[in-house]
Amino acid sequence: MRFERKAHASAPVPQASASPWWSGFEDTALDQLMVASRGTAAPGVAAAYIALKVKTLELVYLENTRAAAARQAVLLHATPPLHDDFAKELAARQADADKTIAKLKAQRASYVSYLAAQCHMTESAMNALLADALNDKALPRFSAEVPRELPMAVLARRSDINLIAALYDADPDALPDGVIDAGGAAQDIDMPDKPLYANAVMQARDQVAGALRHLQMQSDIANTAYRRVADARADFEASKRQRDRAEISEVQLMEDFQGLLLDLHVLAAANGELALAWVVFMGSIGGDALIDAVANALDTRTTQSTQFPFLHKVSRKLRNP
Repeated sequence: MRFERKAHASAPVPQASASPWWSGFEDTALDQLMVASRGTAAPGVAAAYIALKVKTLELVYLENTRAAAARQAVLLHATPPLHDDFAKELAARQADADKTIAKLKAQRASYVSYLAAQCHMTESAMNALLADALNDKALPRFSAEVPRELPMAVLARRSDINLIAALYDADPDALPDGVIDAGGAAQDIDMPDKPLYANAVMQARDQVAGALRHLQMQSDIANTAYRRVADARADFEASKRQRDRAEISEVQLMEDFQGLLLDLHVLAAANGELALAWVVFMGSIGGDALIDAVANALDTRTTQSTQFPFLHKVSRKLRNP
């Protein structure tokens, strides 16, 4: 069960080009969805596709968790229990897993239905189109480094700035010098002869700064999750060697496996949120109203804490039951 991070390009700031913003994900299935949807509701289509990939991974991890708990229950029949309530805990894990699997399948179906409607095809055709992509365990990742700051000139790409510049006879390419920084207070822009245009530029700058701040935060979270999974993989390999030397039981090995699955789930969620942050960030550069579109496409999401409550009960301290 591998979950590899795709290498990023070295460009510090995504550049405007003839290619649409979603090409930065370098994802064939996403490109096909955009062609099929004729470019309408592109942010919502991208968000639903990313969420569908995340839910698919979560389903895989949860089914593995349920299987591990079932294996532990079988083993307990031949060995003394770890503690009086452990068998009951395993039964509760499996029951919770069954309920959550049903919820995840319903969420996946809702995303497929949304994508089918946006792409003007049947749900069976959509499932066929996405079959290979959903079997691939890698999530969409934007092929650029997360910028630390942006030049003010990036606002000239925004459609709203170009529109208001035309209304007030301003030059959108003659923006003030300086950078858009995700942290710290930004200075006011002084244009005595065009105060409404200056106000629009400041609003656009603040929106881009907010999207950049969120992108940087999600990147840090994803990087932390990658490190945790790397450590969890190493710990699980060490547990397998201990099991082979009869230093721990298979029941404990299955417990450690569930701990790894939890870290993999956190990584999948973090990567999904990072991909969505890229969608919103690229929209902020172009001036598209992406935040509402992303939220509308994901209105069936539930929080991680309510999806997998039983995973947090996994113990890595039980030895030789």
